[in-house]
Amino acid sequence: MSPDAEQVKRAQKHRHGEMDSVREADYAGHHIVVRTRYRVEVDGHMLMGHMGVTNDGQVHYPPVPNLAFGSAVDLVKRLIDIFPDDFAKKGRGGMGGMRMGKRKNRQR
Repeated sequence: MSPDAEQVKRAQKHRHGEMDSVREADYAGHHIVVRTRYRVEVDGHMLMGHMGVTNDGQVHYPPVPNLAFGSAVDLVKRLIDIFPDDFAKKGRGGMGGMRMGKRKNRQR
């Protein structure tokens, strides 16, 4: 496996139900690791799946593999536009990667 492929594989690792993104780089004799954890909610429901960030700061999400965004908020806005039924007030869910989970102990 090439060094780049191995780096991508490591960057894509995440635990179920969490949105962690890991970026690594070597620079001037130093090894840099940046970990980003996303916890995204829409209308009090958790957005499930893996959201990743590239080294240049672009945010991506597997259900829309050919799109990248300048921010996680812009990505979620676009998901709402593309998949309005998955964000309907009644009967959340349907799409495997975008399953919406009910947040426990919700305070308003």
